[in-house]
Amino acid sequence: MIHYARYDIHNQSSKMVAMHPFDTVLSAMQLESSQFIHLCGHAPWAISFDSGGQARLVVFAKGGGWFTRPGETPKRLARGDCLIIKQGVEGTLGDAPHREHVPCWQVVDRVTGERVDFGGDGESCEFFSTLFTFDHAAGEPLSALLPDVVHVAMAEREAGRMLSVLEQIGAEEAQNDLGSNYVVQRLLDVLFIHAIRTWAASEGNVSDGWLAGLTHRQLSGTLRRIHGDLAHSWTVEELAKEAGMSRSSFAVLFKSVVGVPPLSYVASWRIYRAKLLLAAGRTISEAAEQTGYGTDIALSRAFKATTGVAPGQWRRTRLGASKPEANTAASIA
Repeated sequence: MIHYARYDIHNQSSKMVAMHPFDTVLSAMQLESSQFIHLCGHAPWAISFDSGGQARLVVFAKGGGWFTRPGETPKRLARGDCLIIKQGVEGTLGDAPHREHVPCWQVVDRVTGERVDFGGDGESCEFFSTLFTFDHAAGEPLSALLPDVVHVAMAEREAGRMLSVLEQIGAEEAQNDLGSNYVVQRLLDVLFIHAIRTWAASEGNVSDGWLAGLTHRQLSGTLRRIHGDLAHSWTVEELAKEAGMSRSSFAVLFKSVVGVPPLSYVASWRIYRAKLLLAAGRTISEAAEQTGYGTDIALSRAFKATTGVAPGQWRRTRLGASKPEANTAASIA
């Protein structure tokens, strides 16, 4: 079995554990859920969302609806379907496109109880909504791949899994046992992650990028090797050998699938790891050592070329941020 490195930035040492790069990015993001609400719209109904600086997950549990944004084709949602709406994105959910809507906060504010009913007296539709905050620097690799609104159309089997998790959340909230709040938070994480991976696994959603590479038959092992030892002085020849290909064939395939040349890919992930180390308070020299640059001068040059700012300035900005999500995760990709 091949083991890949996971780095503990608190201990400044690395320990070898088997961990998929996708898992380490999710771990570094430090997902935190809030404002989990159960909504039941009765036709005619429409509700608008503005998540501000948070991402939103919506899961349809009964019936269906439509999600609309100005200038875009409305999206039809069925039972089990999900929406992941990026921070700062506005939209409207309703039983039909272009209904007159009310703001979400207005509906939730004026009704109390476990389930929020609103709308008219027609056919009902139940859905759940929760907000997520996360470390934006840690989430960059994933956020860059996602459209503003991710529509996850679930097959029956996947929909059943999502609804099963919702049932568990409902049971925990009803029982209110020791640790119930913690369990609910983790189950909400499960909903988010399951929605992301179902979307990523659907044909045509991830045409290139690191997720495409990690699911590619010939490249997945090589990418995992890269992520397992980013500080290694990788060469195209060495990576091609890992993939069992010639240098030229590997370089062409890698760029066509991942979207960038192999060594550019390595460099971008080194900078990503350096950001997380700096955000955790590590010195530039420590970050340089753990990302393969060796010296603070080499890291500073590469960091500024990629981000436009010096690493010290980037770290001061991050550490000076007052938002909770400015704190980075303990383990990084």
